[in-house]
Amino acid sequence: MTYRFAASLGLLFLAGCPVGVADDQETDASGPGDGSSGSSGLTVTWDSTPAVPGPLTSDLRVDEVRLQASSLRLIGDSAAPGDPRTTRAPIDLRWSDNNVPADSELDAAPAGLYSRIEIGTGGSAEHLLIKGEVRQQGNWRDFEIEDERSHAIVKNIVLALAPGEHKTIPVTVDVAVILAAVPFGDLENDDGVLELPRDHPAFDAIWAAVDVSFAVPGSFIDGR
Repeated sequence: MTYRFAASLGLLFLAGCPVGVADDQETDASGPGDGSSGSSGLTVTWDSTPAVPGPLTSDLRVDEVRLQASSLRLIGDSAAPGDPRTTRAPIDLRWSDNNVPADSELDAAPAGLYSRIEIGTGGSAEHLLIKGEVRQQGNWRDFEIEDERSHAIVKNIVLALAPGEHKTIPVTVDVAVILAAVPFGDLENDDGVLELPRDHPAFDAIWAAVDVSFAVPGSFIDGR
C-alpha cells in the first residue's frame, strides 16, 4: 500500500518554510514594559509526537493535524488575561507535509511569575481537523476528523521570568492521545472518506483528549 501524503489546507496551530501565524493576524505584543530594567520576553514553540505526517500504528497513519484557536495567552502576576504583551490572536497550529507551526514570539512579555497557558480562549469557534488513513478489514481508507466549537485548553505552569530574561516554553501535542478517543468503528463513508458525524457524542471525549495531548516539560509544572 502506498501511503498518501496529504496536505489539503493551505495555511498554520502555519511551501517550503514553516507556516505560522501571520504578522497581520497577531495581536500587537509591543507596549510598555513592567518598569523593570532590561527587556524580558517569552517564546512558545510547538511540536508534535509522533511526527506528522507519519504512522501511529501498523493500521493508522496521520497526514495532517490542524487546530485553529482564537488566541494564545500567557497569564501571570504581571500579565492579566488579554494583556496584549502576552497574547497572540488568532493562532493556527498545523502539521502536515512540509508544514510546521512557527514559534509564537512574545518579546514584550513582562518579568514576573507566570502560572497559566491558555489556548483557544476568547469565545470564538475553534476548529480541529485531523486527516489520515486507517486500515479496516485489510483495506486502507482515508479518514477525516473535524469539529468546531468554542473551547479552551488550559495548562498550569510555574515559570519565573526575571527582568532582561527571555525564556522558551516548548509545547508538544501528542497526536496518539487524540486519536485514541476516536471510535473508528463509527466512522461513516462520505464520498470515499470516512468521517465522524458532527453530532457524534464522541467529540466530547475527543476534545477532552485534545486537552490532555497538549503538554509542557515537567520543569514548567513543578518549578524545577
